[in-house]
Amino acid sequence: MKNRSSLLIAALVIISAIVAFNPSIAKAEVHVYDKDNQDLGILLELHEQYLFVFIPSVGASMGFHYWTGEICEYGNAVFITDNCSDAPYSEGPLPQIIDLSLTYGGFYKPNNSGKQIFTPGSYYDDNCVCKQNTGEDSRYSNGEYYPLIQVQLPFTTPIALPLRFEVETQTVTQTEIMPFPIVVTPKNK
Repeated sequence: MKNRSSLLIAALVIISAIVAFNPSIAKAEVHVYDKDNQDLGILLELHEQYLFVFIPSVGASMGFHYWTGEICEYGNAVFITDNCSDAPYSEGPLPQIIDLSLTYGGFYKPNNSGKQIFTPGSYYDDNCVCKQNTGEDSRYSNGEYYPLIQVQLPFTTPIALPLRFEVETQTVTQTEIMPFPIVVTPKNK
């Protein structure tokens, strides 16, 4: 798995170098596509197992495990009540999409205009299990929390592997797509 990560990182460095040394390029973005040619967004970060994209139509970022296609953020929702039954909130105002499709039927992002101060009574853990915010399960303290609003993703989930990357470059007068044969395939089981 480390060799695949190294290969992917090396390929993205090569793409960046090609873009950087072309003086007519004013802007370049690396778009991430799934096997079904769905544009997942603009690549923001690439880690050992995860990649994060910015989705312009939603105005928020989202993370994927690039060997399995699973969405990274499905926890991090907090609630005023002790049983995860009221409106969900997020700890921070950063526009990151939270997957609550198993429990609330959709994807959500923070609404920065509705900030409240409280101590959460419950939260979803990383496995989307409701936990009371007490005792050894206490994760959150009194602080600022932002209500979550539902968003419509411009692609369907689950995403289909393998992932593909394309560099989109823009000059003052034209936009051009430069496809590169970079494909990340899932690990054989």
